Amino acid sequence: MALVFFLSALSGCIEQKGAESRFEDYLSRIASVQNSDALPHPENTLITLPSQRDITIDIPRTTLGIVDSYQLRKCHLFELIAERNSVLGKVQDQFRDFDYQITLIDGIERCLLSDKIEQSVKAQLEDILATKYRYLPSYFSNLIFTSNAMRAQLSGNQWLDEGISSQAAQLHSALNTFNSIAAYILTQTEGSHTLTLPPSITPYQETLEKTKLIGNLAYSLQASTQWLTVATQQLQKYDNKILCGANRDTTRFNYLVNVFNNLFITDIQPYLSFLSSEYQAISREVVFIKHVLDKVQQDKVSVYRLDRIYDEFKAANQQHVFYWKSLFKRCGKTLTEIRQP
Repeated sequence: MALVFFLSALSGCIEQKGAESRFEDYLSRIASVQNSDALPHPENTLITLPSQRDITIDIPRTTLGIVDSYQLRKCHLFELIAERNSVLGKVQDQFRDFDYQITLIDGIERCLLSDKIEQSVKAQLEDILATKYRYLPSYFSNLIFTSNAMRAQLSGNQWLDEGISSQAAQLHSALNTFNSIAAYILTQTEGSHTLTLPPSITPYQETLEKTKLIGNLAYSLQASTQWLTVATQQLQKYDNKILCGANRDTTRFNYLVNVFNNLFITDIQPYLSFLSSEYQAISREVVFIKHVLDKVQQDKVSVYRLDRIYDEFKAANQQHVFYWKSLFKRCGKTLTEIRQP
């Protein structure tokens, strides 16, 4: 089951539909100049994840005999395991559980280096460690796609507010931490084991849940693509109504140029550039998803491809600008410079 996922005012605070109202106004003004009916508005699709049950990867449990586990006191691992097996430890959320798995791997590695642990116990620890390494990408996949905080972060139902940029410093730190964890996982699963632990991800749990950027970025890119596509279709469908040239009434063309300058160039284009810049920043910070989930060999888990939605966004922009360039060329006018994402 593939998972394919993938920013509104120009100043001040905006309402949720601020960006959408600009597209609505743009399409309405174009249709008015054309003296035609506006095409139906697109139905923006929410960015949602499949159910947790559908994308959770089952991971086998590992155990050590109680008599043998007491030997782990000699390498300071017993206390960690005992805390995990306590009443509170057994109900840890996925962030704390993931940090525990990393710490456990580190502890087992250290026990295997200890000369105080019997070889029979070391043999059991080696089997447990091999299992932990094998399923480390799966632990990471479950954390990303089934934890409540990450599901809130990756889901989207609102246009992204430009003000998010000043609020998201902590979020960017969280995503960089994910990348450090991904680098650690790749090193461990490729056999080059290291005792250098990645940073803990648990401190970022609340930020990831409340500072919603990635999912709303995906929603905004996708919704912008849909609105731009409809606007382009509107322009193309009634292009024959826009007359220009010698001995022609160019009133509609002149009105349409005003719509282009006052709405698209002044209003919509800066927002599209904002979306693009947010994507450029985020795309460098979500590489952890691809790097690690490429190692999860299960059909029901694929890569969170924000780049796929961005490519569609760019294509819609290019097609829209191409119409305006063609119109200005046909009418022998100089086109205002357009900054494309």
